[in-house]
Amino acid sequence: MTQVLLKLFVEFFSLGIFSYGGGLAILVLLQEKAIELRWLTQAQFADIVAISQSTPGPIAINLATFVGYTQGSILGSFIASIAVILPGTIISIIVAKFMDKFNEKPVVKAILKGLRAIVIGMIATAILNIAYVSIVNIDAYLVTRYFWDLVELKSLIVFSILIFLSIKFKKHPIYYIVPAGIIGLFLW
Repeated sequence: MTQVLLKLFVEFFSLGIFSYGGGLAILVLLQEKAIELRWLTQAQFADIVAISQSTPGPIAINLATFVGYTQGSILGSFIASIAVILPGTIISIIVAKFMDKFNEKPVVKAILKGLRAIVIGMIATAILNIAYVSIVNIDAYLVTRYFWDLVELKSLIVFSILIFLSIKFKKHPIYYIVPAGIIGLFLW
C-alpha cells in the first residue's frame, strides 16, 4: 500500500508541476498518465472529465481525488489531491515574490506569451481526445465498415445542440450541463 501511495504522490506531483496554467492545461497529460498506468480507460477518463466539469472544484483536483480513491482508498485520494496542488502552490508563492520586480521585462513577457500558446494547445488536444472518445466509434466501424457507424450520432447531435445554445445564449455552463446529464440518462 505504501508503494501505491508513493506512486500516486510522485505521479500527481509531477503532473501538478504542469498545472500552473489550470486544470484544463494538464488534461491531456492526466489522460496519458491515467491510461499508461492503467488507472482508467479512455471511456472512463471521458466520463470522469464530464463529472469533474459538473462538480465543484478544479478538474485536476477532482481527477486526482477520484484516481487516488480508486488506487488507494481515502488516504490515496488525499495524497493525490495534495500532490497535484502542491507544485502550483509553491510556484505561485515564488512567482508572486518576484513578479513585481520582473513583470515588465521583455523576456518575461515573451515567456508568458509562449506559455499561453502552449496552454491553448494542450487544452485543444484534450478537447479533441475527449471528443474522439465520445463521438467517434472506431470499434463499430471496424466491425461493420459502414461509414455511419464511425460516428456516435446521438452524442454528435447533443454536442452540436449544446454548442449552438451556449454560443447563442451565453449562459453559465450549469444551464447546459444539467440538461445534458438528464438527456444522457435517457439516451444511454
